[in-house]
Amino acid sequence: GAEQRQATMGVGENLHHSMTSLNTGGASFTGEPQQGLAGIGLLMQQDGGPNTKVFIKNVVPGGACGRDGVVQVGDFVVGVNGSNVVGSPVAEIRERIVGPIGSQIRVSFERPSGEVYERSLTRGNAVSHEDPYHSMTRSIGEAGQRLSTSASAIPTAADGDVLRLRGRVHELESELTICRDELGRARNLLEQDKDNSARYVRELDVVHRKHQDQVTELRSMLNQSEQSRRELEIQNQSLESRAQVVHESFQRAKEQTEAREQYFADLKRKFEDVQNNYEKEISAEKDAKAEVSRQLQSAEVAMQRQKAEMDQFKEQERMRREKEEGVRKLLHESESKLIAAKEMEEKVSAASKQLHLLFGQWQKDFFINKSKEEAELEQYFLA
Repeated sequence: GAEQRQATMGVGENLHHSMTSLNTGGASFTGEPQQGLAGIGLLMQQDGGPNTKVFIKNVVPGGACGRDGVVQVGDFVVGVNGSNVVGSPVAEIRERIVGPIGSQIRVSFERPSGEVYERSLTRGNAVSHEDPYHSMTRSIGEAGQRLSTSASAIPTAADGDVLRLRGRVHELESELTICRDELGRARNLLEQDKDNSARYVRELDVVHRKHQDQVTELRSMLNQSEQSRRELEIQNQSLESRAQVVHESFQRAKEQTEAREQYFADLKRKFEDVQNNYEKEISAEKDAKAEVSRQLQSAEVAMQRQKAEMDQFKEQERMRREKEEGVRKLLHESESKLIAAKEMEEKVSAASKQLHLLFGQWQKDFFINKSKEEAELEQYFLA
C-alpha cells in the first residue's frame, strides 16, 4: 500500500510538473509580451507617388488586425498613436507601427467612404487566454495537482481501497493519454500557425525586395533621364551657336549683296548718263548737219539764182557792165560761204568719226577689256 501510494503521488507530481512547465515555459500561450519586435499583421502599399495615402493591401490572418476583425482591405492608414501619417512613406509608417511584441498601439484608419475610426491593438500573434490548447494544458496540470494531493492524502487502507485507487490511477492515465493526444494536435496547430506566420513573413520580405528593386530601377531610369536631358541641353546649345553663326554669315552675305546691287545700280546710272550725253551730242551733230544742209541748199539756190542772173547779165553784159563788179563780189562771197560750209561739213564729219572712235573704244573697254573684279561681279549677277 505504501509503495502504491508513493507511485500514485509520483505520477501526479510528474503530471503537475510537466503541465506547469508547459504553462510557464511559453509566453505566447499566456499572452505575456515576448522578447523582440512585431507589427499588427498588415500589408501596406502606396500608389501614386509620395504625399499620397497608404492603403491596406492585405490583412495577415492571426495578426492583431485579423483578430480584431474591424480593419478591412482597402482602408487607409491615417494615424499612429495620435500622430497624422497622411503623405508619409510606407517605410516611415512601418517604423512607427513596429514595436515590442505584446505592447499596445493605437492606429487610426479611414474607410474609402471617408469614415475615420481608431483601434487599440496588441502587437504580435499572441494567443488568447481562452485558447483551447492553453485551457487543455491548464486542465491537465490541475488534474495532476489533484492526483498528487489525493495520493498524498491516502491513508493506510484496506485492499479494496487500493484496488479502487488503482482503478482511479488507470482512469487518470487514460485521461492523461487523451490529454497528450490533444496536446499533440494543439502542437500541430501551433506549428501550422508558425509555418503560416513564417510564410507571411517571407512573402512580406519578397514584396519588400521587389519594392526595393523597383525603387532602384526607378532611380536608374531617373538618372538616365537626367543624363539624357543634360545631353539634349548641350546639343541645344551647340545648335543655337551654329544658328547664330549661320545668321551672322547670312547677314554678311546680305550686306555684300546689297553693296554689289548698289555698285551695279551706280554703274547702270553712269552708263545711262553717258548714253544720254552721247545721244544729246548725236542730236546736236544731226542738228548741225541739218543746218549745214539747209545752208548748202540755200547756197545752191543762190548759186542757181546767181547763174541765172549771170546768164541774164551775160545777155545784158553790155547793158549791165556797171553791175558786173558787184555780181562778181556776190559770187565770190557765195563761193566763200560754200567753202566755209564744206569746211564745216568736213569738221563735223571728223568730229563724228572721232566720236565713233571714242564710243568704239569705250565699248571695247567696257564690254571686252574688263577687270577681274568687274568680270566676277558680272558673272555673279548673271548667275
